[in-house]
Amino acid sequence: MRHPTGSLVRLAGAVMCEQDEIWQESRYFSEARMNELYDDGRTRGTDGPVDWARLEAEARKMLESGLELADRVEAA
Repeated sequence: MRHPTGSLVRLAGAVMCEQDEIWQESRYFSEARMNELYDDGRTRGTDGPVDWARLEAEARKMLESGLELADRVEAA
């Protein structure tokens, strides 16, 4: 009987190659997109300066709620 290790290695390699192709197509931003991210206008809100501490606290609450919900779903 032939050992299936070679087949498993080829299968894992094929999956990894496919994932690499997907990442290469989507993980890089264009120069224009990077400029948008660092645009000074994006560091201000439409009504003036952004309260980053408040936004961070709200984001933290959302993440914690999401993790708590995921724990409950997993436990069910």
